[in-house]
Amino acid sequence: MNIPYHSLEQLIPIHLKDNPAPYYIANILREAIYRGLLPEGEPLHQSQLAERLKVSPIPLREALRLLETEGLVDFRGRRGAMVTGLSAEETREVYEMLAALETNVLHIAFPSITKETIAAAEEVLDRMEAEPDCIVWRQENILFHTLLYESADRPMTLDQIARLRQQVDRYIRLHLASMREESEAQHRLILEAIKTRDLDAALEALSRHLENTSRDLQGYMGKEEDD
Repeated sequence: MNIPYHSLEQLIPIHLKDNPAPYYIANILREAIYRGLLPEGEPLHQSQLAERLKVSPIPLREALRLLETEGLVDFRGRRGAMVTGLSAEETREVYEMLAALETNVLHIAFPSITKETIAAAEEVLDRMEAEPDCIVWRQENILFHTLLYESADRPMTLDQIARLRQQVDRYIRLHLASMREESEAQHRLILEAIKTRDLDAALEALSRHLENTSRDLQGYMGKEEDD
């Protein structure tokens, strides 16, 4: 399932350096968090990170502030920056918000979803189902959902959905294996309902998909807490 990455340095070539420096650095650190290279609760020593990534301290700090706005990093006074984590209860609440926002925006977008959009979404699902790397799978998952929602023309809603997903997607490497097959089948059900122009079925399939994903992640987190 996962492509092995063992250090921050291995992620550097993946992210283009022609991006503005703070965004380039934030991309590396975000993926490192998603891959578990920077575990939650771990202090982020800025001088060490700057040396490892070969960047200056100022853009590094700006990158950490960007991740703070996403809820992935927290600044704790003299203790500096740390990678944040979620509890099972916080995860449940995030998915409740996602369900409300995503079903609403799909409802708005539904009449404007074109055959071209459906075809593009099918291509995304084909790539997802063949993708061995969980982080790339996540990116395709985001693209699939975004394709369905973008014709709603609700940029603020889509931005909020993206921020909420960043919170829970940090755990995708840990629980994707247990829910991947079911999740991919649910994607197909959502798209099939859209193809047949059945709004109620599409909303029900999306709602069930998010509920099942939430339940699976909470189950994983519950096991971790018991251990």
